[in-house]
Amino acid sequence: MICRISVQAVWKMRLLIPILMLASAVESARILSVFPISGKSHHGLFQAVLKALAARGHHIVNYSPYKLDKPMANYTDVVMENIQPPDKNMTREMLEMFMNLPSIGMPIFLWMGIDLSAQTFSDKKIKELIESNEQFDLVIIEALFTQEAFLGFGHKFKAPVICLQPFNSFSVVNKAAGNPLSISYIPDMAFSSSDHMSFFERFCNTISIFSSLIFYYTIYTPKVDVMLKENFKDPTMPPVSDLIYNISLFMTNGHPYVHYAQPYTPNMIPIGGIHLSKEKKPLPADMKKFIDDAKDGVIYFSLGSVVPDHVLGEEFFDMFTKAFQKLPQRVLWKTGWKHESLPNNVKTANWMPQQDILAHPNVVLFMTHGGIFGQHEAIHAGVPVVCIPIFGDQTLNAKFYEERGIGVKIPFQTLSEETIISTVNKVVSNSKYKENMERLSKIYHDRPKSAADSLVYWVEYVLRHGGAHHLRPASANMPWYQLYLLDVVAALLLIAAVIVIVVYIVLRKILRLFRGKTKPMSSNKKKKN
Repeated sequence: MICRISVQAVWKMRLLIPILMLASAVESARILSVFPISGKSHHGLFQAVLKALAARGHHIVNYSPYKLDKPMANYTDVVMENIQPPDKNMTREMLEMFMNLPSIGMPIFLWMGIDLSAQTFSDKKIKELIESNEQFDLVIIEALFTQEAFLGFGHKFKAPVICLQPFNSFSVVNKAAGNPLSISYIPDMAFSSSDHMSFFERFCNTISIFSSLIFYYTIYTPKVDVMLKENFKDPTMPPVSDLIYNISLFMTNGHPYVHYAQPYTPNMIPIGGIHLSKEKKPLPADMKKFIDDAKDGVIYFSLGSVVPDHVLGEEFFDMFTKAFQKLPQRVLWKTGWKHESLPNNVKTANWMPQQDILAHPNVVLFMTHGGIFGQHEAIHAGVPVVCIPIFGDQTLNAKFYEERGIGVKIPFQTLSEETIISTVNKVVSNSKYKENMERLSKIYHDRPKSAADSLVYWVEYVLRHGGAHHLRPASANMPWYQLYLLDVVAALLLIAAVIVIVVYIVLRKILRLFRGKTKPMSSNKKKKN
């Protein structure tokens, strides 16, 4: 008996040793993240991802303009001080330029990325990182949103790279991952269409996607190559197109069961909603009372953090104040704008706990600019939407609300006291918007694995295997004419053309022979007569 127990114990130990070795190898991973983009909403996603990994025991070294509100074990923030928040430099002229950008293509954002990369490489701490002899097991960056130059860190530290995208997949990401572009039914990032496009919309979507990709690979990436050589000073540094090809995983901020149904190759992992807090925090006492006492419900209004109040102007705030005064609902308005006499039904604050407000049962409407993070939060809470898109992917998100019957859009250019009141009343008074949103919210919550669990599994998968290039489909590096079978189509057309020509020649010869035989017969008949 004693001998049998000893043998069993030995076998158990032999089975546990490789598992423990594997666990320790993963748990001790040292992860570098470089997120210089100044848009604060993006960092809600980045920090949620990094905190989930730190909670698993990984050691995080994060270079960004923002640090965690509460320090965390295994998590080191290196603050990049020369990256300015966008609201400090934003002007009315810049806002109008962004609002008037064509939805076809994305060159302006790419040129902005060149400036962002230049600012980042001029940062003292980034220069020290480039010159350091540190070692990392993994690099996480927002590579394919104008930050491709930072793929050089993966090469420098000989570490696999994961690309983290704060949006759902779009043309550049799909091309890099080898994912189908799905041009006929998936609109490009800044294109305000749904997954049911007219002929004209499909035509414009095609032009948008191909013009973006042509510009990206023929004009933009050569500029990035120059930047890589100038800053890393590494003669072995591959061209950025090769660095993009070597990305192990692409993690997007999409939800596979809520957003437009589309293909995902094995190297694309949607983790939308990972930034959502699992714990419900109590609202501030004055805010809670304001919401609790609202007999007709509460409207929560926020235009995000990118467009500052001073750019919108006094007329903008007066227009909304007058409109809100005529509504029976109470309004919580996230803004730093100060007004001498607000209506009794309006409460403002520079910062508000958005997720916790939307989770309150008395909140009947969310008025938003249409950012994707707010979209996740609205669907998660089941609150219908009035969307006022300004630029970027916001028009696409606004169209999504209308397509799913969970909200209505007010174009920024048509804003008025009347359009605000009529649109709010339309959504609040029609129960279909609330019912549709509650139905979508149930779908949102019904997933086999949480976004955080999915993230951790796939990051550790990359660490276990030293990369995940085996998940990348061959389509990621195929020439476009092979990918879309244009060479096969050309061959088929050539074969068809040859067949037509041969048939034509044969028929022509047969016809000539037939004519040649009939002519003597007809001449003989004439002689007899």
